[in-house]
Amino acid sequence: MAPRHRRTNKNNHDIVEKSLFFLLIISLHLVPSWGLTDSESLLKFKASLANAKALADWADNSVVCDGDSANWIGVICDEGLVLGLQLEKMGLGGKIDVDSLAELEELKTVSLMDNAFDGPLPDFKKLGGLRALYLSNNQFSGEIPADAFQGMTKLKKLYLSGNKFTGEIPSSLAGLSKLTNLRLEQNEFTGRLPEFTAKFEDFNASDNKLEGPIPASLANLDPSAFSGKISSVFLNMLNVSFP
Repeated sequence: MAPRHRRTNKNNHDIVEKSLFFLLIISLHLVPSWGLTDSESLLKFKASLANAKALADWADNSVVCDGDSANWIGVICDEGLVLGLQLEKMGLGGKIDVDSLAELEELKTVSLMDNAFDGPLPDFKKLGGLRALYLSNNQFSGEIPADAFQGMTKLKKLYLSGNKFTGEIPSSLAGLSKLTNLRLEQNEFTGRLPEFTAKFEDFNASDNKLEGPIPASLANLDPSAFSGKISSVFLNMLNVSFP
């Protein structure tokens, strides 16, 4: 009888061990996967930039936000979280790591105006919560995909002026009903303006190569918003009266 008792104890011990093992595996899968902190996200963003000397105080031994006050240059804070980036006239270039910015859950505004960024427009539609995006006076170039702003339904202000964009104005802008400010001037956009759903407070598409009729949604704007380096066909449409 004794050997059978020892066998039973051994079996029970094995069952307990296996149960603990499975509980451990399950618990590991249930542990939440936390993303990067705001500081880590910004340092990752900084690492992707060229000539980031102006961001010298962005360091891993300091805290980016102290309540509503920012300890890092160019950062706007609100209740300890990064609300915006105002990185203008800093000589920045290189790649814009949009994925690292997407980790900033409260990010509402990004301004990179008057820097040296070039190449295609980054995939900013990953930042679906943005209210304002300022990219004027850089060296971005090439065609902007039609869906470049798809899903950015909260976007109110978009500045793309003073770059080297070509091709048609992306159609995804047409459906952004909350847009109030759209600056597209001084590029190489071609084709027709889309029919916008937004009611603009500030709109400028001058100094491009646009053609075709002015959409009815823009007919009440000042002609200077369409002047400059534009197609003669488009220029003639400035005299058209809309019902």
